[in-house]
Amino acid sequence: MKKLSTLIGMIIWTILWIGCAESPQVKKEKVIEPVKRGVFTLPAQVERIEGDVITLRIEKPAPPKVEGKLTVALAQGVIDTCYVLEGKEIFLDRTKVKVLRVSGNQAQVKASEKTPFAVGNRVIIPLEKKIMAIKDFEVVVGSSRDAAKFVQEDITSLLVDSGQFSVVERAKLGTLLEEIQLGQTGAIDPGTVQKAGKLLGAEIILTGTLAASGEQWNVNLRLVNTETGLITAAIHQLGPLHEFTGETLREYGNIDGSFESGNPTEAGWRMGRAVEGWTGVGGYQRVYLDTKEGANGTKQSLALAFKLGSKRTPEWENNWVNAHLNNQIHRELAGFKGIKFFVKGSDDFTFRFNMGLTGKVQKESIIFSWGTEFPVTKEWKGIRIPFSSLLPGRLPNQAKTPRQGVGNAIPFDTRNVEWISWMANELYVEKGKEGTVWLDEVSFY
Repeated sequence: MKKLSTLIGMIIWTILWIGCAESPQVKKEKVIEPVKRGVFTLPAQVERIEGDVITLRIEKPAPPKVEGKLTVALAQGVIDTCYVLEGKEIFLDRTKVKVLRVSGNQAQVKASEKTPFAVGNRVIIPLEKKIMAIKDFEVVVGSSRDAAKFVQEDITSLLVDSGQFSVVERAKLGTLLEEIQLGQTGAIDPGTVQKAGKLLGAEIILTGTLAASGEQWNVNLRLVNTETGLITAAIHQLGPLHEFTGETLREYGNIDGSFESGNPTEAGWRMGRAVEGWTGVGGYQRVYLDTKEGANGTKQSLALAFKLGSKRTPEWENNWVNAHLNNQIHRELAGFKGIKFFVKGSDDFTFRFNMGLTGKVQKESIIFSWGTEFPVTKEWKGIRIPFSSLLPGRLPNQAKTPRQGVGNAIPFDTRNVEWISWMANELYVEKGKEGTVWLDEVSFY
């Protein structure tokens, strides 16, 4: 009997141990932290009731107050076509209904219970902000590639400002949207869209293309419902080419400073040779891609071979004698804290790093610059420069001409940078000095 009791005890203990043992872990796909929603309301009026189907006339959200701008028209098109999503359950006051169809400012909904409404009743529709993921827009025809980024950023701001959308941060998108291809046929893989929507927590994916046609941009947007994987709306607008040129276009991304592939000129680097001019009498500079010298085991870098002239040339008498590496793209850098790069020289030098733009003072074009000095040695050296450390530049004969000292006239604004340079000038490098400086692995941080 004692043995039987012992046996029964062991069986019970084994069952309890197995039940409490840690179950095998099932690998789950990582879901991105959901975007926080807000609530807004739309007023509507009951126009018709047929059984459990109610037809509403909804007072759509008012358009932005800026008129005559292509991106405003596009943003309003997005708002008009997805302020209420088909297939979603919403409330009319406190009655739950399902959206069957939306056309313009009319919507047909189906009540889940006996409707308490009558024709002519005013109702309030509380709606959660819709969560949208935006795939990077593309220029499919045309040379102004930055136009796509400008249109996308402007539309994003307008949609968020409307109070009806929350947009998934671009940093969270990763490569999830790269597989979604929307060609001229609009063909997509619903499964891919549904998967991306689930992982991003997004109800809508917005894509866009721009094509230059004569003197106009032809812009096409597609809105994809992630629940069905189908395109629910297509928006098309024409706008003038000049709307996205000059001061309106800015690069929001990181600088292309690896020099391992591609054409540096296309990334904004100013290549080639200059004689005298800003380099001074008897001076020169040559900027070229060195295919035998690179930092951190890389094979290529950007090189500046230079000689500072003996004195300033007449046309450049109000500027320091200098030679420089220059990247000239209009940039928005508010998302970055500074710049880092690797540099080496044929000799030890003190160089100056500058960022700036061209503005106007009393109708005269003026160069505004902010910068700081950094050492160049005969071995590759990593340099980090916080934007907060940059100070206004100064030019020679500062008090004698209204051009001078204008760096103090306006504060440095990382949202508006037209050029970036690495410079040898007569303040730090002796006139008549010549040498070579190599630059590599340039990036913002």
